[in-house]
Amino acid sequence: MQLTKLEIRGFKSFGDKVTINFNEGVTAIVGPNGCGKSNVVDAMRWVLGEQSTKNLRSDKMENIIFNGTKNRKAANLAEVSLTFDNTKNILPTEFATVTITRKLFRTGESEYRLNDVKCRLKDITDLFLDTGIGSDTYSIIELKMIDEIIANKDNSRRNLFEEASGISKYKVRKKQTLSKLKDTESDLSRVDDLLFEINKNLKSLENQAKKAEKYFKLKEEYKDASIGLAYYKLEGFQGDLERITDQEAEQQDRLKNVLSNMETKEKTLQESKTDILAKEQNLSAQQKATQEYINKIRSYESEKKIKNAQLQHLQEKETRLNNDLQNDKQQLNHVQYQIKRLNEELYEEQNTLDAVKQDLESNKTEVEELRAQQSSAKSKLDEFSKNSQALQSQIYALEKELAVLAIQKEALEQESLRTSNDADSKELELQQFNHAVAELEERVAIQQDQFDEAMRTEEEIQRQIAQCETKLKESADDLSRKARSVDSKQNEYNLTKSLVDNLEGFPESIKFLRKHAGWKKNPPLFSDILFCEEDYRVAVENFLEPIMNHYVVETKEDAVQAIKLLSDSSRGRANFFVLEAINELKTNPSSKESNKALIPAMEIIKVDEKYRNLCQILLKDVYLIDAESEIDIDANLPDDNMILLQKEGKYSKNKLGISGGSVGLFEGKRIGRAKNLEILEKEIKDLNEQIDIIQETQEELNGRLIGLKGSSQKDFIDEQRLQLNRLNNELTTVKTKQEQYQTFINSSQNRKQDIETKVANIIAQLEKSEPELHSFKETALENQTVLSKLEDSYHELTEILNEKSSVYNQENIKFHQQQNKVNTLQRDVEYRETQRENLEERIEKFTIEFDTVKNDLKDALSFVDNNDTDLGSMYEQKELLEKGLQEVEEDFFKSRKVINDLEDEINQLRKSKDILDSLISELKDKKTALQIDLNALKERLSVEFNIELQDLLEAEIPEERLAMADLETSCRKLKKQLDDYGSINPMAKEAYDEMDERHGFIQKEKTDLMEAKASLLSTIQEIDQSANDKFMYAFTTVRENFIKVFRSLFNEEDSCDIVLSDPNNPLESDIDIVARPKGKRPLSINQLSGGEKTLTSTALLFSLYLLKPAPFCIFDEVDAPLDDTNIDKFNNIIREFSNQSQFIVVSHNKRTIASTDIIYGVTMVEQGVSRVVAVDLRDVA
Repeated sequence: MQLTKLEIRGFKSFGDKVTINFNEGVTAIVGPNGCGKSNVVDAMRWVLGEQSTKNLRSDKMENIIFNGTKNRKAANLAEVSLTFDNTKNILPTEFATVTITRKLFRTGESEYRLNDVKCRLKDITDLFLDTGIGSDTYSIIELKMIDEIIANKDNSRRNLFEEASGISKYKVRKKQTLSKLKDTESDLSRVDDLLFEINKNLKSLENQAKKAEKYFKLKEEYKDASIGLAYYKLEGFQGDLERITDQEAEQQDRLKNVLSNMETKEKTLQESKTDILAKEQNLSAQQKATQEYINKIRSYESEKKIKNAQLQHLQEKETRLNNDLQNDKQQLNHVQYQIKRLNEELYEEQNTLDAVKQDLESNKTEVEELRAQQSSAKSKLDEFSKNSQALQSQIYALEKELAVLAIQKEALEQESLRTSNDADSKELELQQFNHAVAELEERVAIQQDQFDEAMRTEEEIQRQIAQCETKLKESADDLSRKARSVDSKQNEYNLTKSLVDNLEGFPESIKFLRKHAGWKKNPPLFSDILFCEEDYRVAVENFLEPIMNHYVVETKEDAVQAIKLLSDSSRGRANFFVLEAINELKTNPSSKESNKALIPAMEIIKVDEKYRNLCQILLKDVYLIDAESEIDIDANLPDDNMILLQKEGKYSKNKLGISGGSVGLFEGKRIGRAKNLEILEKEIKDLNEQIDIIQETQEELNGRLIGLKGSSQKDFIDEQRLQLNRLNNELTTVKTKQEQYQTFINSSQNRKQDIETKVANIIAQLEKSEPELHSFKETALENQTVLSKLEDSYHELTEILNEKSSVYNQENIKFHQQQNKVNTLQRDVEYRETQRENLEERIEKFTIEFDTVKNDLKDALSFVDNNDTDLGSMYEQKELLEKGLQEVEEDFFKSRKVINDLEDEINQLRKSKDILDSLISELKDKKTALQIDLNALKERLSVEFNIELQDLLEAEIPEERLAMADLETSCRKLKKQLDDYGSINPMAKEAYDEMDERHGFIQKEKTDLMEAKASLLSTIQEIDQSANDKFMYAFTTVRENFIKVFRSLFNEEDSCDIVLSDPNNPLESDIDIVARPKGKRPLSINQLSGGEKTLTSTALLFSLYLLKPAPFCIFDEVDAPLDDTNIDKFNNIIREFSNQSQFIVVSHNKRTIASTDIIYGVTMVEQGVSRVVAVDLRDVA
């Protein structure tokens, strides 16, 4: 980046607009005290944003506006502009040239401009941040700043280090970040308060919302499960109803049979009970008579015992033995009789048993045959019934399938009709879209042609504009070069004219004669009558230096008059060449032989013929050594009157000696000043004419460029592009709709074909299934007839079987009774045989014992009358009664068994009847329950879910669904869960969502703020770390540079250093300078001399420059305290650094001025108004 131009208008002493062009190298601003040199520095400081009037050497800011002079009015505006070349993009902007402007009006208004665009001071400071350029940076150094650096006033050293290390922007960023952090923490506090308020209500709403959401979710699941279960129930209702009706009819038939059988059994039972009642009365009478007789015997025996009490032992024993003997004998007789009778009865009963067994076997065979026939008939009936049921199921399935097919056919036909209608309407719309697409494509094509044509035209215009701009740039560059050349020439002309008019560098006597009215001749000075070639001006001027101030007069009287004037006025002395005397002298050409290495002085000068003789006399035998000559300063002195001059004026030789040394910066400037003015004037005129031509060309090019830009079709192209894009978008939209409609029509046609195919398939299935259904129904009717016959045959066989079974059962009962009777008789016979044997043994025993007892009772018989005849007869009568009672009991119990069997059978039938009644009642209850369930289902669906039962019947049953058991379980669980929920807030979800959304938004804001806070803290930490790293790197580098530069300005043995007062806190620590020139041990840097302080500060500043060179640097009379030796050191180091930066030096020191490349002289030709003249010493040299 390079400073190229400074423009000042109305700022302090610069009443007129002044332009200073800066080039590379070192520029000096010189001039007498009070001419306005420092105002140039103040202007640059002000435009860079200086706000302190103290630093601008003013009481008020408005005082910097040009206040006028006796002959001029005060300005109303102060304006300063600085222009930078930013081709290296050092400044963070895309512009290659950057111009900053600051204006201040007397009204107090001010403004900043960046490339003639109004901006803020912050924009200017941000633009130059960390570039080393600024109103308070090390780019502008004044003498007082040297003391401030030494005294570290206002922490100035640290400010310089921060600017050089590039951490100024970090401090600004940190300040901004801390401000943002404070705002963020304030926002966080506010957000926390909001969250606290929201969280108090959010949890309750969240619980209510979750509860409501789960409730509605469960209710939806309950609804789906209930509907799915309803489908199952609806499917099962009809089948269950038909099945229950069939079962009820079947049970009614069974009940009728049971009731009929019961009636028969009860009638039989009633007759048996009537019969057994007489038997029971007979049995009761018989039992009573027998019991009475037994009681009578017992009474008689008791009386006998009383009467025979005296016989006691023997009598009792005799009686007992006798009785026992008699009883045993009677029993033996009875047993023998019984055995005989039993054997006869057994024989008869055995014959009866054999006959019954034979009849039973016959009946059994017949029953088994009937059962086989019944089983066969039952199998046929069951198989046929099963086949009939299967056929009925097929009929039902086929009817259902036909109904479904009919419904599908109707639905497909309606869909086909609807699809056809939709396709027709879409075809009409598609035709409109086709027409619209064709129209839009035509419009797009026309628009595209217009756009392409406009683009071609615009490209041609842009090409011409680029050519014009290129030419304008070239002409502007040429104009800039010409303008700089004119400025340079004009400044040189003004300076030269000022020097000529004011006779700068001439003695006071010369100036007196020139301005004195008494000497009107106004003759020229010798330096003005000749003009020398540029390469030899220094050499010739050094040779003619003693006579350069001589006046060249026409006559001796003119010289005498001037001398008298000087003498009278005591204004010194003057020398004069008298032309009339010189013209009388004859000039002989040099007799020196021609030497190519030597150039006669007269060949390189130009002089009017009037003064040629004078010059020939003065320059006779004067030769200049050609640069390519081998003659050098070590060559021998000339041996004649020849004088040799080195081309560049470094030395001269004559036969008497040699002189030479360094060539001054301003040497060679005095000779030919008047002639030079003419040449400069002519050159300026030529350059101005060229500038006018260039400006005319620029105006022409600008006019053409304006015309081309005016004819630019960018707006038209943009409009065409927008319109073309709009048309393309519209075309794309229409084409998309066209494709969608075409796709819809194609899919409709395909769907229609599919529907027609499906309808045809359904019709085919209907045509196929309807005859099949008719055939099935006919078969079912035939099967029903056959089934009825089979059932009749089966019932007939069953009745026969029942009858035969009954007979068989009776025979079987009879057989078993007979068998039991035979077995009883056999057991009785066996028992009687055993009894007989026992009785015979007892009789034999009792006979022996009785004989013994009888002998013992002979004596007793005389005392006791014993008559056992009555008692024996009574026993016999008792046996007869017991036998008759036994026969009556057997007859009674046999009848009783028959009645019990009948009662058991009747009870069994009654149980069957009760079971059948229960089954019929249960079936009726089931039918009622089915109807109730259906009504309940209808009511529940309507109440709970607002679904009509008819809608479910008309809707299609889902293909994939859970099992009925799973649905029932799910419904129960879901219903229980819903009932357990209690009261629900249905609006909680919306309220919660709204508050949760707000909570989420605020929480997100809090998160963002927390992240922002963390980011800001991290940023501050990063800023501190980066700033610390940068500062320490800069400090270390500057410290090393300071030691090198300090020793180059002083001596290598000198001691110096830069240290941090607090190394642990480098970002806040003060910076101390240690400087101990050789032989000195100052306790403080303030004890150094003024020059040493300046050099120390200079060493520090250039150490900073080595770290980060500023694009330019201004030294405002910094060299004032330095002596010649240190001035040279100061100038050398500036020259060394000028390769990296521009230097602008405001100085009075001739050595400093002589070391610069360009000089701008600030003068006040008009009192109170500063003007600037420029001299490019590189062109003069």
